[in-house]
Amino acid sequence: MIGGNSRNSGKTTMACSLISKLSVSHEVIGLKVTTARPGEDEMHGNHTGNESPDYLIFEEFNTGTEKDTSKMLRAGAKHVYYIQAKDSFLEKTILHFKSRYINNQIIVCESRSLRRAINPGLFLMMMRLPAEGKTKEDLSSYIELADKVFHFGADDSEKKQFIDNLLFTDGKFDMNI
Repeated sequence: MIGGNSRNSGKTTMACSLISKLSVSHEVIGLKVTTARPGEDEMHGNHTGNESPDYLIFEEFNTGTEKDTSKMLRAGAKHVYYIQAKDSFLEKTILHFKSRYINNQIIVCESRSLRRAINPGLFLMMMRLPAEGKTKEDLSSYIELADKVFHFGADDSEKKQFIDNLLFTDGKFDMNI
């Protein structure tokens, strides 16, 4: 799971790098989860799917757009999904999603908010300083939960080394560094 402190902090780039590495030897599902609030629709692209008052689950099939979900498909994900849910419905939505769409694949997920609902095998935080837009007041709680924090604009060799050394064996991630 990859979270961040702002838009354009490198979340999708990291997700795509992980998908590219892991999809060589594993079936990988790409997932982008948001808890968009009214008026934020333009920030998350246009997605249509099984609309309900509480959530939306959309499977991306188009590799030809600049949406994050299309980028994940191009990176090698077998399937890519976009989930938008109300904060109060997030945990129920992800449980529904996992029971319906997931069968022992690796999930590379771009979402900070989902970290409140589940404990992933690996949680990375991407930080952009100064943050563009609003930074959530509870950011420090996410940083404390992170297995690794990366800073946007810093030397990319740390990210590359992390990805090169990351292993997934016996159903678990090993950072091997």
